[in-house]
Amino acid sequence: MLKVPTVRLGSTGLAVSRIGFGTFDFGDPSLKISPEKGAKILAESYRFGINFWDSSDDYGSHPHIASALKYVPRKRVVISTKIYTKSGKKAERDLKSILKELGTDYLDIFLLHYVASDWIKGSHLMLKQMKDLIATGTVKAIGLSTHSVAVAAKAAQFDELDVIMAVCCKADPTLIKKFKKHIPLEDGSMDEMFHALELAHNNGKGVIAMKVLGGGARAPLFAKDYRKAIEAVSQLGFVDSIVIGMKNLDEVKKNVKVVASS
Repeated sequence: MLKVPTVRLGSTGLAVSRIGFGTFDFGDPSLKISPEKGAKILAESYRFGINFWDSSDDYGSHPHIASALKYVPRKRVVISTKIYTKSGKKAERDLKSILKELGTDYLDIFLLHYVASDWIKGSHLMLKQMKDLIATGTVKAIGLSTHSVAVAAKAAQFDELDVIMAVCCKADPTLIKKFKKHIPLEDGSMDEMFHALELAHNNGKGVIAMKVLGGGARAPLFAKDYRKAIEAVSQLGFVDSIVIGMKNLDEVKKNVKVVASS
């Protein structure tokens, strides 16, 4: 059986699989993925080496992860979730609610969600406040997710930040230019994002790539080059892990095969 290797996530001390399981689809009502069904998919993905499960407080997938912890020991998986909160006090309250939803007493990675370029200073202040959560033992690492090159470049130098999750896709420059609208970058170019993430990596930050298929698996940019798109990002030396949204075991196996054999 092919298995995804694990790597160290920056200087966090966390060991994560090269593929992270993005659980966004679990919360899509049209897909009718119950918490129990999602739990079994997550548990099976663990057998393939995927120990990193990513969520957000707006995905609706916390119950699925909580159910999966009935099958996989909590200490064997790395759980990440995200919040849109812009207040340190609110972040603490959100964390308590999230831990209850997940059925755990700690969170491995706690991220500010979708930080835009107009909130760089605000996100930095938030991270300074959230850093105190690590001392309580309820959180192991903090950071942010972003679609902005400006945010990634600044965040790479934040002492308080442990992890950055950012848009990161690699393909033929001509294709990227032609299908730019399918690559959800707020600003800058993909080459500039690479530079920012490499800086983050060099500064000891954990780097997680998202949107490696552009706007999604159906984006024209990657319709014929699905495997190449994943391979290209997985081979970037400054990327620790890639979060890919998956909704069934066929997709899990497909992604594991690409990364485990590349």
